[in-house]
Parts: sequence; C-alpha cells; structure tokens
Amino acid sequence: MIKNVCFQNLTLIICTISDQFVTKVITWKRTTSSRSSSSRNPLANKDDNDDSGSDFIEEFCMISGSHSSTLERMYAWERKLYDEVKASESIQKEYDRKCDQLRRQFAKDLSPQVIDKTRAAVKNLHSRIRVALHAVDSISKRLEKMRDEELLPQLLELIQGLTRMWKAMLECHHSQYITISLAYHAKSSSVAPPGETQRQIINQLQDEVEYFGLSFTDWINSYTSYVEALNSWLQNCILQPRERYKGRRAFSPRRYLAPPIFVLCRDWSAGIKSLPSQEVSDAIKAFLSDLRNSIRRQAEESRKAETTVDLQNNEADGENKAENEDRPSNISCIQASLTRVLDRLTKFSESSVKMCEDIKQKCDSARTAYDNYRAPPRSFSI
Repeated sequence: MIKNVCFQNLTLIICTISDQFVTKVITWKRTTSSRSSSSRNPLANKDDNDDSGSDFIEEFCMISGSHSSTLERMYAWERKLYDEVKASESIQKEYDRKCDQLRRQFAKDLSPQVIDKTRAAVKNLHSRIRVALHAVDSISKRLEKMRDEELLPQLLELIQGLTRMWKAMLECHHSQYITISLAYHAKSSSVAPPGETQRQIINQLQDEVEYFGLSFTDWINSYTSYVEALNSWLQNCILQPRERYKGRRAFSPRRYLAPPIFVLCRDWSAGIKSLPSQEVSDAIKAFLSDLRNSIRRQAEESRKAETTVDLQNNEADGENKAENEDRPSNISCIQASLTRVLDRLTKFSESSVKMCEDIKQKCDSARTAYDNYRAPPRSFSI
C-alpha cells in the first residue's frame, strides 16, 4: 500500500484558491526546533541560500527567517508530494492489475514465456513502487523539518510581536480612556464652537470613526482567517478514524503529545474566537449612531433658525441662546459614547495580551513534553 501522506493547499494562507486536496498523513518524526533562514527558490534547501540578508530586511527583520517564503516553499513541496502520491497510486493500480493477470496465467497454465514476461513486469512495477514510496517519505520528512524548524519559530516570533503590540495598544487606549473620562466629568468654562464649525468637526470625526470601524473589522477577519487556515491545514494532517465510536473524544494535540505547532495553532484559533471583538464593533456602531443623531439635530436646528430670520432680534437672540445651551448636552452624549468605545478597546487589548501570553506559555510546555517524550522504536502515524 502507498504510504499515507498529508496534502493540504497552503495557498489557503498565501491566497484563496479552490484546489482539491488529498487528505493523507505525515508521520511524526523527532525534530528539533531551530532558527533558520529561507530561500527564494521554493524547492531549494534553505542552506543553499546566500542572500538571507535581503529576506531579513523584506520581512521586517524577523529573526527566524522569511515567513511568506517558508509558506511558499512548503506549498511547493506539498504540490510535489501530491504529484508523487498520485503517480504512486497509478503505479499501484497497474501493479495490482498485473498481479491479477499473473495469477490468471498460472491458473490457466499458460506457457512459461508468457508467465515470465508478466512476472518481469510485476517485478519492475514493484521496484517503481519502492522508489515512489522512498520519494514520498523523503518529501514528508522535509516538510516536517520545515514545519518544526522554520514555521514554528516564525509563529512564535509573530506571537511575541503581537504581545508587544497589544501591550503598547493597551497603554495607549487606557490613557485615551482616562483622558476622555476626565473631559466628560470636567466642568469646562470654554465657549462651545460655532454651529457650523461644530458640524464640520463632527462630520470629520464620523468619517474617521467609520474608517476605523471598517479597518478593525477587516483586520479581525484577516487575522482570524490566517490562523484558521494554519490550524485547518494541521488538522488535515491528522488521520481520523473512519468510524467514530460512541464516547470517543476528539483529537487533542496535548493528549497525544503532538508536535508543539499543533498545540499552538489549536490554542490560537480558540483564543481568537474568545476575543471581545464584537463588543468593540458594537460600541463603534453605537458611537457612529450618536454622531449621526447629533448631525441630524444640528441640521434641524439650522433649518429652524432659517425660518425665524424675519422675527425680532430679541426672539432670535433667545433661540440662539437655547441652541447654545443644547450644545453642551450634545457634546456630553458624544463624550459618553466615545468613552464606551475606548473602554471596549482597552478590554480588547488586555484580552489580546493575555491570549498571546497564554499561547506562548502553553506552547513552551507542549514543546518540553514533546522533547522529553521517548517515542517507541517503531514510528507511528496519526
């Protein structure tokens, strides 16, 4: 039988395509994580690359090498693995057909010349199968090595970078929250800006908040899709039982002492889903609604003012005074809504920091358990 191998289109991470994949399996081998540079040639060995400095600059000084290059090279090798498996399956079918033919020839007691010719063809196909299996095994080991020695360190470095980023964002949003809260409770004696100037300011603020809300949603969706693609690819490397027994627990990377990258991506995927991103989006939408209501109220007040231009000056002055009295309450509503937005952003940043730190800690524990585990002499497949 042709050895089971894993194929999943890594272009799910690089770009979205609809290629079908063959769900096979890569056997777990014992590998040691280390830092490595990457090559521009997708199928070239990383040790053959001499201009790693260019990749170092292009990938924003990632210590563990070019992440995009690693994904591209892994995809190229998986395409090659897929081709080798398909070719092996064709040889296997031809081998089975020739074996059946040889058995029939023996049963019919045909001439030795005919039987010898068929037997020679069977031996040739058997040799080709052994060569194909060796090629599949070699590519599988290469992919495992790239997964554990290149991809895993890059993901860990990315998570460490996200931890630093969200710590900075947490400090920033917390300071913004305090500033807006103090401004909301302060008794300011400053005169409110004229009506037209205030409308222009609020219109500009609305445009910026809308853009921020869309950018936040797009970032969350891209971030989630990226991690889900990684986790789904790894899950397709697991050979699930054809029949699921009652009470059988789902695959757990920790329980089966899987390579640490399985634990990392599983926890990362679960962690992203638990982030309060929807609360941030809802707070932004509520803030935009308050801004639109403010703009609408100001427009209505302007129309009312235009219809009273023929009134006496004292009546007009009274209306202007009432309008000026309404502005502070209008601004207070916007301040309260903005405070909620910054509060949600602060909590989101805090949750992101905790998630990244937990992922790193659990991955380190999984790596220690995996390195200390002594596999039996015979390798096994998942």
